[in-house]
Amino acid sequence: MTYTVYLDEFFLGNVLMNFTILWFTARVALVPATFRRLLGAAALGAAYVLLVFLPAPGWLTGMPAKVGVSLLMLAAAFYPQPVRKFGACFVIFYLASFGLGGLVFGLTYFFGGGEPAGAAGFLEVPRGYFWPAVTAALAVMWLVGRSGGVFLRRRRLKGLFHIPVRIRTHGRSLSVNALLDTGNQLSDPLTNHPVVVVEFNAVRELLPPEVHSAFETGEEPDLARVLKGLGDSRWAGRFRVIPFQSLGRSSGLLLGFRPDEVEIRYGSENIRVRKVVIGIYHRQLCPEATYRALVNPRLLEKAAGF
Repeated sequence: MTYTVYLDEFFLGNVLMNFTILWFTARVALVPATFRRLLGAAALGAAYVLLVFLPAPGWLTGMPAKVGVSLLMLAAAFYPQPVRKFGACFVIFYLASFGLGGLVFGLTYFFGGGEPAGAAGFLEVPRGYFWPAVTAALAVMWLVGRSGGVFLRRRRLKGLFHIPVRIRTHGRSLSVNALLDTGNQLSDPLTNHPVVVVEFNAVRELLPPEVHSAFETGEEPDLARVLKGLGDSRWAGRFRVIPFQSLGRSSGLLLGFRPDEVEIRYGSENIRVRKVVIGIYHRQLCPEATYRALVNPRLLEKAAGF
């Protein structure tokens, strides 16, 4: 019996599976990844498989060549990374590759395509069974990667409690001790940027006089009056109102401003984020004053590329 292999489908299918494996690796290894780099690395791997499928020198199908191409794919997707982290990516990449391949084989048989006789038989699976199996396998990989990645990131974030945060705006900066608060899911309703809640007294030096007068009374500030008082100053476009449902009361409004940059000391790394809003809280966040700000965990997830 003669089987026809469509090289364009073969190539695109490999790109799709390689992309999923690399994406899964990034999620589980907790490394930054962009769509463009993942796609380029996936295409590199697919081009190698296509080259091997065509008449090619014997050394190109050997183990050293396969490992070398895998390393090139990982470098294209994730470089630069520490050696230890890159090694973890290598292991996860191969485990995900074996897992996805096994899923496709198993689901093909489950859908009624018969049991493939090795790698050669894999190419002879009828197209009516092969692509549904690939689609289902990719869906399983996506679900596992998404849920597993979230679990691992949350577990990692729980190990970080008090973290130093530096806020910069208009050429000035200050540092404040912050608590990584998994309950802080505040975001700016206009931009959806995560919010770092900071005590007024901790961030006072960066704020204009119009804001000082509203917060120094110790009472909840009149936000409409504050915004009106800013007028056409250079601060006017930076301030906004943020609704919240915690911080000691059922609901309310926070005055927030957009800084130039927030730098977070995350483990051994300094993470700089621009897409963030500082929410000003008029009371003390911690009675012992061990922290004076609450960091939204989304900030660290965004900085990681997810």
